[in-house]
Amino acid sequence: MPDISYNVALKLDKDYLNNSVSVVNVTATMSEVGMNSMTLALSTTPVNISTANLTRVGLAFLRNLSTATASTATIGISAGGSIAGFCTLRAGEPAIFRMSAGKDYQAIGTAGTRLRVDITEG
Repeated sequence: MPDISYNVALKLDKDYLNNSVSVVNVTATMSEVGMNSMTLALSTTPVNISTANLTRVGLAFLRNLSTATASTATIGISAGGSIAGFCTLRAGEPAIFRMSAGKDYQAIGTAGTRLRVDITEG
């Protein structure tokens, strides 16, 4: 039996553009038993996404908890004193990705934006 299972679905319906994509029953295993959960208060200064108590990083589930449409959260990797963003979440949006070992993950956002982060062990 898998340790983690999840589903992802996207439905697009705008004017003449229609598309539906879904992936169901995605599974993953964990090499260790552990999880790190946090809620970060963001600003334009990068905030570290801590993986300190995890032996190996695994899947990360993130969600922008803000409801204001102007509140965005950008997730990235620390690169030479700045953040190299790879994902921007608008208010309420979630993201799932597998973290890479040895990387320093950070988040920045509109002042007052809150980001929920749940990281499983590898």
